[in-house]
Amino acid sequence: MSALKYRSDVQGLRAIAVLAVMVFHLNPSWMPGGFIGVDVFFVISGFLITSILIKMKNQPDFSLAGTLRYFYTSRFKRIAPAYFATLLVVTLVAATLFLPSDFATYKNGLEKAAWFFSNDYFANFGDYFAPSSHEQPLLHTWSLAVEIQFYLLAPLLILLLSQKYVKWVLAVLLVGFVLLSEYRLRVTGVEQATYYSLYARLPEFFAGCLAAFYQSDFRRKSIPGGGALGLLLIISAALAQPSLGHFPGMPVLVPIVGSVLLLISSKETIASKILSTKALLWIGTLSYSLYLWHWPVLAFIRYFTGADVLDITFTLLFVLMTFGLSMISYYWVERPLRSRTTGKKQLVGWAILVAAMLGTSQTMAKVNDAFSPPLLDIEYRRYADPATICHGKVISDCIRGDKLSSREILVLGDSHGAMLNSFFDAVGKDFEFKARVITASGCLTIPGFDYWRIAEWAQNDCIRQIKEGEKYIGEVSTVVLVGKWRYHVPNSEFMEALSDFLKVMDSNGKSVVILSQIPMFTQSALRARRFKALGTDGSLEKDPAYLSANKKVEALVAEYANARYVDLSNLPLFDDAPFYHNNLIYKDRHHLNEVGAQAYAQDAIRYLSGPEGSSSAF
Repeated sequence: MSALKYRSDVQGLRAIAVLAVMVFHLNPSWMPGGFIGVDVFFVISGFLITSILIKMKNQPDFSLAGTLRYFYTSRFKRIAPAYFATLLVVTLVAATLFLPSDFATYKNGLEKAAWFFSNDYFANFGDYFAPSSHEQPLLHTWSLAVEIQFYLLAPLLILLLSQKYVKWVLAVLLVGFVLLSEYRLRVTGVEQATYYSLYARLPEFFAGCLAAFYQSDFRRKSIPGGGALGLLLIISAALAQPSLGHFPGMPVLVPIVGSVLLLISSKETIASKILSTKALLWIGTLSYSLYLWHWPVLAFIRYFTGADVLDITFTLLFVLMTFGLSMISYYWVERPLRSRTTGKKQLVGWAILVAAMLGTSQTMAKVNDAFSPPLLDIEYRRYADPATICHGKVISDCIRGDKLSSREILVLGDSHGAMLNSFFDAVGKDFEFKARVITASGCLTIPGFDYWRIAEWAQNDCIRQIKEGEKYIGEVSTVVLVGKWRYHVPNSEFMEALSDFLKVMDSNGKSVVILSQIPMFTQSALRARRFKALGTDGSLEKDPAYLSANKKVEALVAEYANARYVDLSNLPLFDDAPFYHNNLIYKDRHHLNEVGAQAYAQDAIRYLSGPEGSSSAF
């Protein structure tokens, strides 16, 4: 069965798409809409796949079984070798670099990625203490999962329906899924699940399918200025797509239309000639391997450095490693194993790949254990027992401190409040009060908190805990707020909500105490310990961002007579942080562990009982 005629402009369009994605992932501020490169890939895929199927369907010796066999074999050879080789190498690096808890999270994603189902996994992914999304080495596999799922659908539509009807079906489905995506994003507010879903991305594939039918019918009849307009739309989308609102939905039509115009334009257009330049052709040739490798390289660098935005040194390292690994992947894995004929070398290569994949899980778990320093006791690896605190849900009465005291305070906060359950237990007993601690991840549990800003998976818990806290605000004379101010303060909506809360409390004669954020670091303490065991420096530097956030909160508090800011960030406890008396007191960049929270309480009691402090702070 003959292949499609090579189109250099399509190869160049692949290069534009992958470069846009890479730049966006490296630093979104450089190309805020660069993520649309994925959508350009989807349109290209729909176009090429449909073109292949149309050509095969029109052959005199066409048979459904033979066509499907050829289609799926060729797709498997095209995608699987480089993909599974990438999974193997990435898993080895993750096993070496990751903390055991982080590696356990990684393995969950690996299992889904191996079966091309990671889009569903990441659509529902959410764990405050797992590595963040930009540190998940397999996050980008969601798009390959979507593409494979499209492959299961496309041949059935194109091969079983007549050309007269299939175009109408594709057009109706395209419009329908765009509207469904728009509804989910704008009306129901389901953003994360929609972004990774198959139905929200099918319009891109179907648009490519329709472009292929157009080319088949009109033999690439050029639309005047279409190529230039298409290239302009794609570049504009890559630079300004976020300004159009939630994605994909209706805004996805911009890169879709741009891609279609380029695909159906004449090869004699200026846009086609630009896309056919040698540099873009080479990058387009590597585009699949570049896409496979760029994200794991970025994720591992970010995991190691703790930085979202890389400095110039690590940026250069990212570029060199990505292109180096991609060339190895393309020339040594992707090209040899996708050969049409399966010779001895291909059989050996496939056998090695399959055997390595089968042994990955158990082998890599042993690698992870081998590189792990001695396991710390549980109180060094968590800030509290999750089964005993009211964090994200209500457990028992949420009371800490002196439970027999008639004086009760209400503690509202995010995970920084949750980590102080043992703190308020000790301080409450010493100063004879009981504290009701109600918290949620990423959420300062006060009325009016801008919960839509936090991770989608955490929003329901946040809303629930805010309502729970509201039950007790009227029953207490003092409310204590504890938060990661570095995260909240930059958001004007949060500052407005906090100001409104302080104003209401002030007018009702109630006291509000806001605790300073504790010092934070540029890297996780537990990660630094592991990296040190691997032979790196392992030292930690304080991140000064918490200081400016504390000052802004302090300035706001000063505007209200019944509000008080208590600064505990300079206690002796933090002089040698993340250690105290040779004990590790932090569990990550900005959370104390249980040992640290208890030491924090003792230091705070001494300070508040001394001449500079005030035991009446609470």
